[in-house]
Formats: sequence, structure tokens, C-alpha cells
Amino acid sequence: MELGLEGARAVISGGSQGIGLAVAEHLVKEGASVSIAARRKDILDASVEALSKHGTAYGYVCDVSDYDATVQWMKDAAQEMGGIDIVVHNATGSGQPDGGPDSWRKNFEIDVLGMVGMSEGALPFLEQSERAVMVQIASITGVEHHDVPISPSYGAMKAASIRHMAQRAQQWGPKGIRCNTVAPGPIYIEGGAWNNIKDNATALYERDRDWHPTKRMGTAEEVARVVTFLASPAASWVNGTTVRVDGAFTRGVDF
Repeated sequence: MELGLEGARAVISGGSQGIGLAVAEHLVKEGASVSIAARRKDILDASVEALSKHGTAYGYVCDVSDYDATVQWMKDAAQEMGGIDIVVHNATGSGQPDGGPDSWRKNFEIDVLGMVGMSEGALPFLEQSERAVMVQIASITGVEHHDVPISPSYGAMKAASIRHMAQRAQQWGPKGIRCNTVAPGPIYIEGGAWNNIKDNATALYERDRDWHPTKRMGTAEEVARVVTFLASPAASWVNGTTVRVDGAFTRGVDF
């Protein structure tokens, strides 16, 4: 299938590793230019170098919990790439299990306000695009209780981010901007959260692994493929929806 991403211009938060980096790599290989943001310059630089082997990539040091800094990133990225067609918010603040005020604040500022800053900062450029789209990376924890040791703020803010995208689809659809959410289930990434759980809470890892019908966890690659499709003109009639990428981990049936 021809996705029609040649020449597209994308911004991706949390794009230096994990799912964000996998999304950036897929978009670059499809012919898009990408601007990825992260807080650590060393990891960011290494990721941009790797992406540049496949196409055009830029790196931007940005903490998306800072609204003004995020809006500035959108302006700078648009100047570098000649505009913005695709906004992917992947950065997340996985709070501590105690769920104290700081944990709630962190998740709100990154998971919700991060996309607010990206979407509002990118809006003038998206309005000029003929293939404008936003994709929010949420989690199945936003649609179904997941009994793992993370802050209760995590699921609550992921649910809020899903609601935010659904509302944007209605508000900005007339502007020609599609807005969708991808909700991954447990995704195993080397050095990531589930790698840590596997090493330090093996029983919990095995429980969730075996809850999948295929007895394995998903990969960043498998999530990235779905995000890439949703970000492309090939998904032109997909708007205002949440796509679960979880290998049937969740048991709910949507009617």
C-alpha cells in the first residue's frame, strides 16, 4: 500500500527512544522529514544521527511539560522543515506508585498539556497543510484498569488525553485536521519499563505476558506501524477514534 507520506513533515515528542523513535524511523523511511524532541541531548543526538541514515531528521531539546517551550519547538520545527503536517505526542510521565500530588502534576503536564502545547503551537501550520493529522499515544490503562504498580494518575491522564483527541477531531475536523489516539498494551522494549519489570518483578511480567492470547508482549515496531498508517493520507477517513494496539490484552468489546 502506498501511504502517501513522501514529503510530509512530522514532529514527535519523546522521539529519541522506544515507541517515539520507532515511529520516527517509519516516517523517515516513508519519505517524511521529522523533528524529534527529548530532554536528554546525548540520546537525542544519537537518535538523529541514526535516523539521518534513512532521510531528513532534526533534534530539539524540549521538555513538553513546558507549554511555552513546546510552542516554540513547533515554530522552530516548522521553520526548519517548511511547515508541519503530522503531530505525534508520545512523551509521557509515568508517575510513582504512591500517586502523590507531584506524580499527578507530572502526568498532567506531560501527557495532557504536552499535547495541548504541540497542537496549539502547530495549529497555524496544520491549517496550511492538505494532509494535517495529530496522533496521541495513550495506553490501554486509559480505557481499562490495569493492575500494575504505577501511579493512579497515569491511567487518569491517559483517559483525559483520549478525550482531548476526540474533542479535537470534532473541533478541528472542519479545518481539515484529523485527530486520533493509539492505545498500546504492554510493550516490551529493551531498557524500558517492562524490561525493568521482567528483571525485578518476574511474576508480574509473566502474568501480563501470558494474559495475551499469543503469550508474548508487543513491540515498539508493531505500535509504530499503526501510528504511521494513521498519520498517512491512506487513513483519510479515520478520525476521532482510539485504536488499541494490544494483541487482545484487553477484554472489552466496543459496540
